[in-house]
This record gives sequence, structure tokens and C-alpha cells, in this order.
Amino acid sequence: MKKIVVSLTFLMLFAFGKLSAQIVYVTDNGKKYHAKNCDLAKTGKKGMELAEAKKAGYEACKHCKVEADKPKEQPKDKPKTKK
Repeated sequence: MKKIVVSLTFLMLFAFGKLSAQIVYVTDNGKKYHAKNCDLAKTGKKGMELAEAKKAGYEACKHCKVEADKPKEQPKDKPKTKK
């Protein structure tokens, strides 16, 4: 019984990981990957997983800034006021 529970848990985690993979879009002639709604990749684009695009040598589009590649913003220090 324990093996069945472990197996089902593993399968569910694996399936969830596949479903939640981020899809990006590339064109035949381009070297960048794009978000679905990017203005620079309007036609001739095909979808693939982000990890697959990176492995194939594509780089992030600086125009659409796909979410996974956005650096997390650091909190800015408040300027000190003089008294």
C-alpha cells in the first residue's frame, strides 16, 4: 500500500511540474524567446518550454521581458532626511 501511495504522489508531482512549465515563443529566424503577446514576435512563432528554449541557445527578449527572467526588485532604501 505504501508503494502505491508513494508512486501516486510521485506521478502527481511529475504531472504538475509538466503542466506548470512556462511556455515561451520563438521564431524561425530569431535568437530570442518571447512572451505570447510580444509585439516583436507577431507572426511565425512556435511555443516551447522556457527551459527548452534556453537549452537551444535562445536568449530573453528585452522588449517583452518574460516573467521568469525578470530580476526580482530589491527594496530601495529611503533617503535619510537631515534634521
